[in-house]
Amino acid sequence: MSKPVTILTGFLGAGKTTFLNQAISERPGIRYAIVENEFGKEGIDGELIIKPDNEIFELNNGCLCCSLNDGIYDILNELSLKTDQFDELIIETTGIADPAAVASPFFSHSEIKKDFPVKRVICLVDTELIEDQLIETDEAIKQIAFSDIILLNKTVNVNPEYLTKIEEKLLGINPFLKVFTEKDMIFPVKEIFNTERDLDIEFKMKPGRRLAFNHGKIVSHTFYFDQPFNDKELQMRLFGYLVFEAKGLYRIKGIIHGKDVNHKLILQSVGQSLSISGGKPWAADDERQSKIVFIGKELNREFFEELLNGCLA
Repeated sequence: MSKPVTILTGFLGAGKTTFLNQAISERPGIRYAIVENEFGKEGIDGELIIKPDNEIFELNNGCLCCSLNDGIYDILNELSLKTDQFDELIIETTGIADPAAVASPFFSHSEIKKDFPVKRVICLVDTELIEDQLIETDEAIKQIAFSDIILLNKTVNVNPEYLTKIEEKLLGINPFLKVFTEKDMIFPVKEIFNTERDLDIEFKMKPGRRLAFNHGKIVSHTFYFDQPFNDKELQMRLFGYLVFEAKGLYRIKGIIHGKDVNHKLILQSVGQSLSISGGKPWAADDERQSKIVFIGKELNREFFEELLNGCLA
């Protein structure tokens, strides 16, 4: 039986471990396997740990915990022998990690993809610091680009206008984000874990808005198409681009209107892996418009426009 995976990312001090402990406490019926890049003083609640000397140790609520020191393939192989002991897998990355690198095996290895499907990538954001982090580090942008869900944390000293500004800036990088804001340091855990990247994808730009992100050499290019795509041609051309030309690309994500297809097609890239999968059916009042975002460094907008136009049906 497959075990759903959540990847948890965000800079040091953003609140990843606090949220993880909240998730454990608010979903008592779920047994987690928890993989952390490293264990420190602020790791999993010490009161939960029963056997800290083992590579994979047990928490006193029945969850399993281990470190990424031995590599993700070794850990997943070990966990595959213990699937009767947990219900969901959570991977917490280090603050400076590129989540795409951590997630790559889950998308490029067919057996792992089947046994451990990634359901969501959650990024914890320190609202007071994120604006500076986006300016100072590529890693912050990569984390936003790769995530499906943003949790805006540490908002107590932030006014509503600034909060709106930050949310718009993040959506300018990745307009498919689902954003949650903490209330009294608490997030709606159940709603967050009911959100799935392949099913609940939405485009968050309001009609007529064209949010964009451009900082130095890092850009986010968004394209809109009313004409349907030949999805097989699109997949072939984008895969060729990823393999031979994709230097500097962080992420491709999109909702595709495919020719003669009555449901949304979800386009996603991770490293050199690309997938176009079936999403929810188009609603009767939906505008059947494709929306595709490319995020990365020194990306040529005209190149992508020509590539995409060549895939229209």
